[in-house]
Amino acid sequence: MLFRVHQKRFPAEAFNPVPNHRYYGGGRFDATDDDPYPFLYAGESVDVAVAETLLRDLAPNDTGIRRLPRPRVAGRRISAVQVARTLELVSLCSGSDLGAVAQDPWLTTCDPRDYAQSRHWAHWIRSHAPTAAGYVWLSRREPGASSYVLFGDRMAPGSLIATTDPQVPPGAQADFDAPTGRRALRNRLTRYNVGLTNR
Repeated sequence: MLFRVHQKRFPAEAFNPVPNHRYYGGGRFDATDDDPYPFLYAGESVDVAVAETLLRDLAPNDTGIRRLPRPRVAGRRISAVQVARTLELVSLCSGSDLGAVAQDPWLTTCDPRDYAQSRHWAHWIRSHAPTAAGYVWLSRREPGASSYVLFGDRMAPGSLIATTDPQVPPGAQADFDAPTGRRALRNRLTRYNVGLTNR
């Protein structure tokens, strides 16, 4: 079981087919025009999915509270997906794992300003692991738990199935625009000392 925060207009198991810019924006291991694969990020828990997707680049104010602007969660929801097939993944979890791809913890912990470089490195790893369906690494924002990126061009149809889970509100209640979903998100953000603001 994996969890993901995504745009509600797309199914839970949908991959992003649009490469990001080679140098600007995007995520740690996104596709670019240099290697245009469909990709999907997920976490082993709801906390990982929320923290990795929504809590990047949030600096604390003078009182130690971080503010998440509500427009950043608009149109999004939390979903659960079941992995229905065995997947071969490249592990980036330990020092020896990272050493095997000529890297150190920088690759999985660098700031967004370095994502152009981490994307380039991810493409190099893909070229040397042609059967790998994705990567797994330890979440920077939820230490000790796993984050994943999966490659749609290396997974058989039906490998991911949208499903239900007690941690995820049912149906449209999982939408962050819905009162139930927004309330559940606020409660979860409180544990990170993050407040949801109107703008």
